Amino acid sequence: MPLLSVLWGLALLAVIATTVMDATGTSRKLADNGLYAAEADALAEAAIVRAAIGLSDPTSGTGWRADGRPRQFELRKWRAVVRIQDELGRIDLNFADQDLLFGLLRSVGFEPQKATALAVSIIEWRMMPVPGVSASGQPQRRLFHAVNELLLVPGVSQDLFARIEPALTVYSQRPTFDPQLAPLEALLALPGATRDQVVQTLARRAQSTLGADVAPSLKGRAFSLAIEATDGRHKRAYRAAIRFTDDPAKPYWLLDFQIVSKS
Repeated sequence: MPLLSVLWGLALLAVIATTVMDATGTSRKLADNGLYAAEADALAEAAIVRAAIGLSDPTSGTGWRADGRPRQFELRKWRAVVRIQDELGRIDLNFADQDLLFGLLRSVGFEPQKATALAVSIIEWRMMPVPGVSASGQPQRRLFHAVNELLLVPGVSQDLFARIEPALTVYSQRPTFDPQLAPLEALLALPGATRDQVVQTLARRAQSTLGADVAPSLKGRAFSLAIEATDGRHKRAYRAAIRFTDDPAKPYWLLDFQIVSKS
């Protein structure tokens, strides 16, 4: 009987020890995860600064341009891959007219009647009056504050949104877009554009170095960044947007910063 009591005691101690070890292992894993997440976040912030420098001064040696091509750099054990898009090359949800929205929807396979109806719905959604008045004294209207708010419009499915999102912005504040800066999805919205023509246009653009050594005026212009950070074991993807100012103390505003995925 005493032997049985001892055995039960040893078994209980083993259970307690195992529980403590599991808890310690879990705490260590949580600490490790927190560390790599903090390092990845810091790298993403560094990528934004690096991109802003490259855009502000093309002669700085970074060679970074807002053409969607991947640029990368390393910081300690981490590597960042950054793609920059000039928002003047995208279709602004708050300013695009019905014809441009129609062209975008047609480019992803919508029938003319359905494309027209949905284009009208998008315009009606953003024109809906809301309480208050603007700075000019005019009645305020509902605007898209983020591209993913397009999903609130009846008829816009997740699948459709995924196909047209690369062509869209809420930052250009213009009714048209610059074809010289546009991604494939936006170029396909132009009347008569075919995929072969657009692919050829993008290929010629990629080979061009015109204006690469001249710093453009960036005041008021917005750029989006797609950032991937990895240390070989972990990977995190980010989305960010910045708008340049003319204030040397604050050269740009961070408009958006979010984690898209992590593994």
